[in-house]
Amino acid sequence: MASIDKRGDSYRIRVSRGYDAAGKRLPPFVMEWKIPEGMSEKRAEKEVKKQAAIFEVQCKQGLTGDGKQKFSVYADYVLKSKTQAGELRIHTLTRYKSLIERINQGIGHMKLCDIRPQHLNQLYQELSQEGIRKSNQKGVLLESIDLKALIKSKGHSSAERFMKENGIGLSSYRTMMHHEPVMLKTAQKLADLMHTDLKKMFEIQSDMRPLSPKTVLEHHRLIHLVLRQAEKELLIPFNPADRATPPKATRAKVQYFEKEQVAAILDAADKEPLKWKTMLHLLIATGGRRSEVLGLKWENIDFVFNRAHIVQTVGYERGYGIFVDTTKNETSVRWIKLPPETMELLKEYRDSYYEPLRIAAGDAWEGEGFLFVQDSGKHMGKSMHPDSVTSYCDKFSDKYNLPHINPHAFRHTQASLLLFAGLDLITVSRHLGHAKPSTTSDLYAHVMQEAESRVAEAMGSILFSTRKQLPDSDEEQNEQLADAAG
Repeated sequence: MASIDKRGDSYRIRVSRGYDAAGKRLPPFVMEWKIPEGMSEKRAEKEVKKQAAIFEVQCKQGLTGDGKQKFSVYADYVLKSKTQAGELRIHTLTRYKSLIERINQGIGHMKLCDIRPQHLNQLYQELSQEGIRKSNQKGVLLESIDLKALIKSKGHSSAERFMKENGIGLSSYRTMMHHEPVMLKTAQKLADLMHTDLKKMFEIQSDMRPLSPKTVLEHHRLIHLVLRQAEKELLIPFNPADRATPPKATRAKVQYFEKEQVAAILDAADKEPLKWKTMLHLLIATGGRRSEVLGLKWENIDFVFNRAHIVQTVGYERGYGIFVDTTKNETSVRWIKLPPETMELLKEYRDSYYEPLRIAAGDAWEGEGFLFVQDSGKHMGKSMHPDSVTSYCDKFSDKYNLPHINPHAFRHTQASLLLFAGLDLITVSRHLGHAKPSTTSDLYAHVMQEAESRVAEAMGSILFSTRKQLPDSDEEQNEQLADAAG
């Protein structure tokens, strides 16, 4: 039963929440009811009992709570608790920390119990306006500057190594080399390292673009996560994010290569050093994420049954450095069958490159069994930096005049080729390690449409263009279908 205490011109109503699993009493639900002006004491006593009875029912039904914490404080608690429980991967946590800054500027000061759908809708509208980006000033390397030559002129033999040693990511280096905008502090850091005035190296631009619908939707999902936890803990009666209206994000078409382009890439790879040839083969043959291929250890390669076991990933985040993590989800742990050519290449790579490198390094070797490792510098044998793979693919595509290559395009290529070959959605989804088939269908909707179109064309070719000369046998018909489908 609710307890009622009079406090001046108001009443405090308390409803017990019972005990937790350890037998500790939980803090009660609390409600303040102020006596309306002009109401008699006798009537107020009668009314407060009525309010207490209503409040007690609401508490028992989970329709009320003590959500007086500010959103920013509670969000910090949620992220910390989920991190400690191992529910958030490092990449996800890093992303959430960057999103929560903007969210707190909009609703961080509000109490959980005061947040309504209209507050969230207003925040989403504000995030969609121009000039919302936190660091709207960027630096673009002047076209007249050859960055690689400039760094070498300062006595450094490798521009990429110089960037790494001075804390500038390879992705930022590539961006600058393409004369595209980078964070102003990154541009300033490089100018300082070159002992040059910032404006003599970079054009300063203001980034006034609004956040994309996809990014605004990411903010909404994080808000929903926090408020869903508050709802579970009975701090709020319902999740207002369920009733908000975030923008709809349209998926960009994925980049994939046709079979002829894959053949050209493999031909070019034959001319490359063994390490990179093997890397390209694995990206193509597995359809794995960049992080998954880098996470492969020799113990994950089954030379008896020609397969690779995806069980972990290697990533990089500022503040964490290179780290080993779990796969994206449980279904991402999987065996992938590999072609004999790739297995033979792996044996050659192990015997002709990896083992000689490990033996030559001696006590300096810090390896943990990863296939692809740092082969110079202080951390010989440690896992490669993920950006090194992307940087290599950039240079590789330029060197051989190939379509622009990024590691994830190989994953899209494998998915596309499997769908074009007529494999069912569930099989393709499992092969890619997606959490559910709907993820695959969402990502590759246009590819699936194209696959259906190719089947229709193949059937049309068989049924109509050959009307005057139908196949003599089922075997001939199957051959024609295969030829038409490519």
